[in-house]
Amino acid sequence: MTQEKSRLVSVILPAYNVSDYLDACLESITSQTYIYTEIIIVDDGSTDDTPRRADDWLSKDERVHVIHQKNGGLSAARNAGLYYAHGDFILFVDPDDCIDENLISKCMTLLCNGSVSLVHFGYRLIDENGLLRGRNFPDRLTNAEKLLPAILSDKIPSHSWQFLCKKELYSDIAFPEGRKAEDVATTYKLVAKAKKCAVLPDCLYKYRVRGNSILGELTSDNSKAIKYYEDELLAFHEMIDWAVAQEQEVYVVAAHNNIIRHLFYHYKHLLALDDMQGAGWICMQLKKELNALSFYQLEPLNKARTFMLKINLLSFFYRLNNLFKKTVKKILHK
Repeated sequence: MTQEKSRLVSVILPAYNVSDYLDACLESITSQTYIYTEIIIVDDGSTDDTPRRADDWLSKDERVHVIHQKNGGLSAARNAGLYYAHGDFILFVDPDDCIDENLISKCMTLLCNGSVSLVHFGYRLIDENGLLRGRNFPDRLTNAEKLLPAILSDKIPSHSWQFLCKKELYSDIAFPEGRKAEDVATTYKLVAKAKKCAVLPDCLYKYRVRGNSILGELTSDNSKAIKYYEDELLAFHEMIDWAVAQEQEVYVVAAHNNIIRHLFYHYKHLLALDDMQGAGWICMQLKKELNALSFYQLEPLNKARTFMLKINLLSFFYRLNNLFKKTVKKILHK
């Protein structure tokens, strides 16, 4: 594919208080081997040096555009980027992350043949200093038709930055403003709407794990954790309603199991934090969700967890498991 015959890709960065990472992110985007791009930075009311750093890039690269707006959250920033995007294709990048220099070119090679409208790719983890953490998450799907059920069942995560797609897919899909877990609420809709998807196993995205990120805050602020879990439950129920409307029972069961799996995980997490109030709330939600499925519809691991919950052994098992992991970490640290 020649650059002359290329089509414009809009790269959207929703930026809030990421001054320490923004330059590295933009360097990885402006260094792409595919050059026909516009780069839209949406400064979502940052209170640090992000606005100035973003504006500095206006003189560094003519492809960069900056939007300053009042803080509205990640969804509002992404929606603003979509509104101002002129490209035929959309790629979201979180501004504390980085991308491989060939990410766009590899995706566009598949997208420009006309039949593919969405490309999904793998990612790897980096730490706050940009060093690889030794964990890669390649997209191992060999059949792109498995992409939607894999997302609905959480066999692969629902990251909005993990695919490049045609802008037209967003024509009637927006990120839910004022809510967390916005990726869970949107990604499956885009994949379902795509006429044909392609899968790249390559780890082309570098996801930075840091303590003060949105997900990092869940481990330190229990009230924010509960708000996230509430929004996540809402997104999952919307997913189930969508599956019911599609008359796809297998999708309905997959989404229900997805909810239950997440609630078990959150239950274990809150027990590790000794948040008994939060753990009690999660346990109550679990029992509600378990009433929606018969036991035989549960996945094997969910069946085992459900049995332990009913005989009042799950809390003890999770506490023991958390203690064991904590002890192992201390030994390895020494």
